[in-house]
Amino acid sequence: MTSTPTLTDAPTRSTRTPRPRPPRRKRKVSPGLILGLVFLAAVFGFLYAPLITTALFSFNSSNVQTWPMQGFTTQWYSDLFADDAMLTAVFYSLRVAVVAVVISAVAGLTFSLIAQRVQFSGKRALDAVLAIPLVAPGMVLGISLLVVFNFAQIPTGFTTLVIGHAAFITPLVMFVLQQRLKTMDPSIEHASMDLGAGRIKTFWHVTLPGVRVSLLAACLLGFTLSMDEIAVSFFLAGTQPTLPVYVWGLLRFGFTPEVNAVFTLIGAFSLLLIGGAIVMLLATARRRENQLMGIGVS
Repeated sequence: MTSTPTLTDAPTRSTRTPRPRPPRRKRKVSPGLILGLVFLAAVFGFLYAPLITTALFSFNSSNVQTWPMQGFTTQWYSDLFADDAMLTAVFYSLRVAVVAVVISAVAGLTFSLIAQRVQFSGKRALDAVLAIPLVAPGMVLGISLLVVFNFAQIPTGFTTLVIGHAAFITPLVMFVLQQRLKTMDPSIEHASMDLGAGRIKTFWHVTLPGVRVSLLAACLLGFTLSMDEIAVSFFLAGTQPTLPVYVWGLLRFGFTPEVNAVFTLIGAFSLLLIGGAIVMLLATARRRENQLMGIGVS
């Protein structure tokens, strides 16, 4: 007879002592990475050092712009808001920038839709022609427009300033919108028109919502460029200067530290606008990527 195996007859597992894990090797930071970070910090320091210095001197209690600073004060900001000529130049620049950006938004959106939705030969030539005001030096653009306005007997002033600023903002808006329109599916617009919507309704309810974030980002960048432009404004301003032209006039005879205050505010406002535009573009790109991933999964 064969005996049935009992629990005691079952083989027992040999208990082995776990081997100690080898110590983790510390990752060494490559010298190339350190050199790259140092170079990047040096570049950003070089770019933002003037703005930081201007901001520091705007709180300096001394009229002499030298180190070390004498003390902390907000007097120059108070003098800025009490200077009627300076405030007039600031609000005049804001008016020019807003009107130029609105005109550029309409023109840039129109040109970008024509370039992307209408089939015709010579698209590259059209892009090259529209890009000339954006890449041309400001002095060349300003002198060229001044010659045209003098030939047409148009006096320099608000109108010429708006046209001059819109000349280099429109290509910027157009190129930003073109990149967005290239990623949009035109079949959505075709489906909207097949369902009975006209071209205007399709544009208002389909096309415009798809590009509005990119359009707003381009307008913010264009507004920043308009507020900082001095070469074109110098030739087209006429008797009423913009803020950069007004400050340039002060530089020839010496200026008070309230100039540091106004450029600190404008610089901070410009950085805020540029940061907002970048965040909007990145959010749009991420949203578009998520939508494409959702379509791929489904």
